[in-house]
Amino acid sequence: MAYAIMRAKKLANIGSVAASMQHCYRERETHNADKERTPDNQHLGAKNTDEAMGKLRALLPEKRRKDAVLAVEYVMTASPEWFAKATPEQEKAFFQRSLQWLADKYGADRIVTASIHRDEATPHLSAFVVPLTQDKRLSAKEFIGSREKMRADQTSYAGRVEDLGLERGIEGSKATHQTIQQHYTAIQKGMKTHASISTKALEPRVLSKGLFTKVVETPEQVAERLADSVNKGFADTVAAASTALQERRRAKEMQDTANDLRKRLDSIQEPFKGLTKDQVRDVLKVAMTFQLENKKAKEQSKVRSGEQGKNAPDRGHSR
Repeated sequence: MAYAIMRAKKLANIGSVAASMQHCYRERETHNADKERTPDNQHLGAKNTDEAMGKLRALLPEKRRKDAVLAVEYVMTASPEWFAKATPEQEKAFFQRSLQWLADKYGADRIVTASIHRDEATPHLSAFVVPLTQDKRLSAKEFIGSREKMRADQTSYAGRVEDLGLERGIEGSKATHQTIQQHYTAIQKGMKTHASISTKALEPRVLSKGLFTKVVETPEQVAERLADSVNKGFADTVAAASTALQERRRAKEMQDTANDLRKRLDSIQEPFKGLTKDQVRDVLKVAMTFQLENKKAKEQSKVRSGEQGKNAPDRGHSR
């Protein structure tokens, strides 16, 4: 079972926007990114943080509240197992539809920049949008200001990529997404284990050798080589530990959601306890009768209101 995953984070000051963008452009150290795969990342809309910040400032209205949200950062991805099986065409379609979903919601001109990251454990789209209304006001509240709106967004987004083999998470779920800090914590926990390094590995290696000269590793180069070897050796273990942690959390969250749904069902069934099937049927018939009568009364009230409006004298003309 593979899920479409979308997270939104409000950024209320220039400093936090710039810091997040620097992470996306890899202009600051990113612990969970593989530097060898960083060239595979794609940046759309701007080549670097300076250019993206310039676009952001051009969109921001001069007059705005001090506490106004300047940008909303989106992370859009899918379950790791989906990317493991997805074809290049499916992956391309996923990112195109994710970006189009943002354009439909905010307007394409409100998307400052978007990056496709392929140098982390799971590919994902990071995008920054300015929550600018049609009348040029900053209002994140109008776009994602309530639980109902966020729930509707999750449903709408999942529907956009559903035919790619992805589905929405359980509606009303208590699920929470793993934050970057939690990810780092999982990595640290995964690396707290024992490792053995041979004495031979500690010896400086010969980098080049001439007829009368020999260049060997410096202590710093030896340390860097060993650190790189250890990190690569534990990469699979760390990834597995992080994935296992997420799966355990997901299982607990699904169980909590099932318990909530069971409680709701019990509260609905409570009034019918002790009744026979015929009695339950009679109660439902009475309830339906009341519903039809209320609906009919409401429609009649609308008709009467309309007739009174038509028969009211036109006070705009003198007699």
